[in-house]
Amino acid sequence: MVLSPRKLPKQGRARATCDAILEAAAHIIARSGLAAFNTNAVAERAGVSIGSLYQYFPNKDALMVALIQRQQQGQLDTLMAAAATIDPAADLQTVVRALVRAAMQHHRTDDLLATAIDHEEARLPVDDLIGHYLDQGGMLVAALLANFQDQIGPVEPQVAARTLPALVRAVTDAWANLTPPQLDTAEDEAVKAVLGYLR
Repeated sequence: MVLSPRKLPKQGRARATCDAILEAAAHIIARSGLAAFNTNAVAERAGVSIGSLYQYFPNKDALMVALIQRQQQGQLDTLMAAAATIDPAADLQTVVRALVRAAMQHHRTDDLLATAIDHEEARLPVDDLIGHYLDQGGMLVAALLANFQDQIGPVEPQVAARTLPALVRAVTDAWANLTPPQLDTAEDEAVKAVLGYLR
């Protein structure tokens, strides 16, 4: 199974085409779910020929991997932006809530798309890709937690930085997958779970 793009867009027009394809794929999944997600539907929505789509993405799974990468980068950007706004004098609970809120932002932005992508992350062999973004975010989280070493007990910040995303994701999934999703409850419960783990 080929999961990497067939070619990388280098010129402006090619990048615009690639972006339109990804936007179309995200729109279809967000509105109609994974059952409606196929390359023909994406090409039609993007306004490109199926041949143009296949120039960049050899199959549906390669397109999904590109969506996963885009979402992971978006989550990392959101986490970095949240960290940049945290008051240096903030207490541990405030810091944890800011990080949890950032980690859950993709659910608040578009819950159906986020849930579908989470599902596909479990199906596809993208552990290395996910690990790369976890490492990046983990360094940021570890730096923030290091300021509270006297409050978080015998927890290594580097270890916590890998455990916490899994903990937040598990709690979020338990509440986000309800109908309707209960994201405020998910946030509160995730904050309590993280603080309990840290302390």
